[in-house]
Amino acid sequence: MNILITGARSNIGYNIAKLLAKRGHIVYVGCKSLLEKETLDEKINHEKLIMFPICLNLLDNNFSIIDELDINCLILHASIGNGGSILELSKDRFNEVIDVNIRGNFFLLQKYLRYCYNKKKSGKVFITSSLAAFLPLPYLSTYTSSKLYLYHLASTLRLELLYQKLDVSISLILPGAYHTGFNDLMIDNKALDKYILKMKALKISKYQKIMFSLIEKHDYNDLVRTVVREIEKDKPKFIISRPVGEKIFTKVYILIKTLIV
Repeated sequence: MNILITGARSNIGYNIAKLLAKRGHIVYVGCKSLLEKETLDEKINHEKLIMFPICLNLLDNNFSIIDELDINCLILHASIGNGGSILELSKDRFNEVIDVNIRGNFFLLQKYLRYCYNKKKSGKVFITSSLAAFLPLPYLSTYTSSKLYLYHLASTLRLELLYQKLDVSISLILPGAYHTGFNDLMIDNKALDKYILKMKALKISKYQKIMFSLIEKHDYNDLVRTVVREIEKDKPKFIISRPVGEKIFTKVYILIKTLIV
């Protein structure tokens, strides 16, 4: 199977790509710059893997490479997280999240679906959202709302493709909290705001770091193996979520919130 995955320089995305390559799939890894591609090339060569980094910046909206690669499966894993108070978050940092997590993912997905439609090809799409999309996390609303958008995009797209009789399966990857450094970075970069409410922001950052340190899982191999297993199925599941405990907690939270409201 020919697979294109974005956001796979390290951690969960890289390990998904790595396991797929080891299982004999042709894996293209999207990189946003030539420097990033060169760094990833060195890493791949060092680990003696067969993967193919390609320049594919979601901010450019230039996805003509889709027409050149015979892709059977598209994995949209790339995202960025800018934390910050709704009161203070700058337009530039807000737009950065929207441009990558929403606009970039949308138009790359659209390009792939049009390719499948025009070529009359079947395909698979896996979109990485997050369990955090369903939780109110102060100072992280830009990130979580972008992930909720991806959830609803995938849910709606399944119905559209069924109606249009396009043979492309849609799956959602909903990871919980894993220790990859991403959460800490997202919490810390609130310091890029002007800090009208500096002490409040610093205080909640402290509590959020404690919270994540308590719930983050250090081993994400179960998630990686589960995703790869679903990719190789003829009919993948719609929802793929790990760790199981956090998945159950999120479902209970949504149920209680619905009943209260």
